[in-house]
Amino acid sequence: MTKFNNTDIGNGLMVKPDDLYIYPVSEPIYKFTEKVWSAFVNKMVGLTFSNDKNIFDHSIFEVIDGTELKIVASATHFKMKEMIGKRSSKDIQEFMTKTKPISIFDEGNDSAKIIQRAILAFSHSKRPDVEIINLRDSKIHPNLRVLLTSTMRYSVGITLIVKENPIGILWGIRKEKLTEAQKQEIIMQLHTLFDVIEYVIAREVDNNGDHYFARKNIEKSDTTSAIHHLLYTVQETQKDPVTSIIAQSHKYNVMYRLDASFIVPTAGGYSVSLKHFARENMNETGKIILMIPGFFCRRSVMDKLAREMALRYGYRVFCMDMRGRSKYTIPKDEANKTWTLDDYIQDDFPAVINWLALNYPGQKIVVMGHSMGGMIPRFYTGAYEKLKQLPGKSNLPNPYEYVAGIVSITSPNYMNLESQILGMDMIKSGVKLISNKAIYDTLFNLVSFPVHSTVNSIDLNKFFRFILNFHSSLRQFSFSVSSQIVNLNDFIGYKQITPPEWYFFVEDVFCEESIKVLLQFLRSQLGHDKSFWSYDGNINYTQEQNDNFEMPIFSVIGNLDKIVPAETIEDVLNLPKPKNKKVARYDQGHLGIIFHHDTVQDITKQADEWIREL
Repeated sequence: MTKFNNTDIGNGLMVKPDDLYIYPVSEPIYKFTEKVWSAFVNKMVGLTFSNDKNIFDHSIFEVIDGTELKIVASATHFKMKEMIGKRSSKDIQEFMTKTKPISIFDEGNDSAKIIQRAILAFSHSKRPDVEIINLRDSKIHPNLRVLLTSTMRYSVGITLIVKENPIGILWGIRKEKLTEAQKQEIIMQLHTLFDVIEYVIAREVDNNGDHYFARKNIEKSDTTSAIHHLLYTVQETQKDPVTSIIAQSHKYNVMYRLDASFIVPTAGGYSVSLKHFARENMNETGKIILMIPGFFCRRSVMDKLAREMALRYGYRVFCMDMRGRSKYTIPKDEANKTWTLDDYIQDDFPAVINWLALNYPGQKIVVMGHSMGGMIPRFYTGAYEKLKQLPGKSNLPNPYEYVAGIVSITSPNYMNLESQILGMDMIKSGVKLISNKAIYDTLFNLVSFPVHSTVNSIDLNKFFRFILNFHSSLRQFSFSVSSQIVNLNDFIGYKQITPPEWYFFVEDVFCEESIKVLLQFLRSQLGHDKSFWSYDGNINYTQEQNDNFEMPIFSVIGNLDKIVPAETIEDVLNLPKPKNKKVARYDQGHLGIIFHHDTVQDITKQADEWIREL
């Protein structure tokens, strides 16, 4: 255990740690903390070293409850597939039933002594010490020893303090011994997490805040960076200020700036939202990276790629939220909000190109799009001459003037799901009998009208928010639900997924999608011409791309992707006009390809090499 440094107590004036009184947590703070302490342990097991290896196998939160300390939340980092089926969430429930509170005045309660030392450190304007304990060698209270398993050998804890009073201790537990370098990295991360939790809970308690957003802010926090400045900046073209963070990244050893969010108006009162990453010293390529997420996903899904390209390789990176992804992108008076993929292609994407060209003149753009996010720039470029002929579109920016190339990640030319969705093969076989396109279009309109007239959009995020807010013990259940919804399980396609990553998906990545966009994908799936059409059926985007696309392209294929099988991508590789074509293949699924650490590092390394040749 780390020893308390007593050198700052002079002349017998300072009280001893053992004499300090531990106050009960105030009722308002306790009630709010109770609703968010699952986020403490989720974040703790989500922490990783600089090589992206998880730090802890388990986490528990020990809260001050009156005159007792008790364990009230726990989490594990084991793969989700090990937590469903026969095991389900019973292991966690059994663990919690074994926990017994320990009096603060119990001589064997080492946690109380740790909190007393933390109070004294905090009174000297210091963060509490990070405590590192060998669970096999230390004297563990009997109430805690019965909880230990074979994977619990070392524990690392930090006292959490809110509004100058301790609320408990957050513990991370692991099997493997820590090196000195690892200890220093953990201390930096836990001190950052201490600051985040203190700030978020204090602010939300004072403002009667939303516990859901408090959990989200804690779990999303970047503990690998130390924030130096948090400022709000004025933008001439938008009402709401931009949050600007200046931070030092421990992982990449650089100073960087993050801005969220620039709001760019598009059409019909809609907007898009941009998050910006830029490190202190950028590279000399003169290229800006624009990242576009895919179907049902917010821009957060691109964060790993964005940080690598910005902080490791020195590009200015913007991540794009299209219309419908947040409250900033939808008109307040839009009662029946709905949109099509054509709106993304013909309005949202060119609006961002114009905005970037205005704010960064002379810089060329490289678009990195995942799934649908790769279709948007390819279809816009291929159909550009035809789009200019549409009413009100004559001033669309020429992609060849502003865009240097496209990195298209598991992004199809048409839909051909390999998922065994109930009845899909039968429906597709029936549609193939319809050879006349006019009859097929009539059928599509008959199907789409009653659907989109009654349901405008589908929101996966609200569905999982309902589950997660129903009761925190059902957080693992949300993964079980996704595993039973075949196409959603395949949509994740990430065999290495762990609880922290799953929570990130359901609480921050999954979002609302217009039913009209869904119908366009369904139409391509049911069609027999290997094409993707505009909603009105007048533009065959795939054919326009095949005939006219000349831009350099780097295609990334997921060999295990059931949503976008390789055959739906490979046509791009055979396009005759692009001169700078590149392809990379990985044994990953649809979302796993942009979440798996080694895969992300290789994609970004190859992307950087390819961009430098443009």
